[in-house]
Amino acid sequence: MRRLADAIKRRIVEHLACYCSPAEVVDLIAQEFDVNLTPRHVRAYDPTSFQYAGSHLWLEYHQLVRGRYQEEIGEIAITHRAYRLKRLQQLYEIADQKGDVRQAAAMLEQAAKEVGGMYGSPAGTRRPRSASFND
Repeated sequence: MRRLADAIKRRIVEHLACYCSPAEVVDLIAQEFDVNLTPRHVRAYDPTSFQYAGSHLWLEYHQLVRGRYQEEIGEIAITHRAYRLKRLQQLYEIADQKGDVRQAAAMLEQAAKEVGGMYGSPAGTRRPRSASFND
């Protein structure tokens, strides 16, 4: 494959830093630059991959973009567990007042999943805690 322009490399690193999968990055780069890549080629620019072959420049840029992305995500209320639980509580109370048992049960189930860590990590690295008698 021919050498990629720095603008394409930059976009690959940006997409990866924003938690896009290599397959998603392949599609995005094809749309943006009309360049066909393989997921393997994209992983060469992913510092979290064992196939990383980029320079120190791209590693630093990845860290910078990932930090900014996480800061921006942190400013969105729904990304915070406390906010989601508060809204679930409000929705549960509305369903309970209306006598909608199914909806109330669904809100309780959703809250249990939320507290149980089922939705903890955007990268999908955390696993739900297993239930035990000691909890």
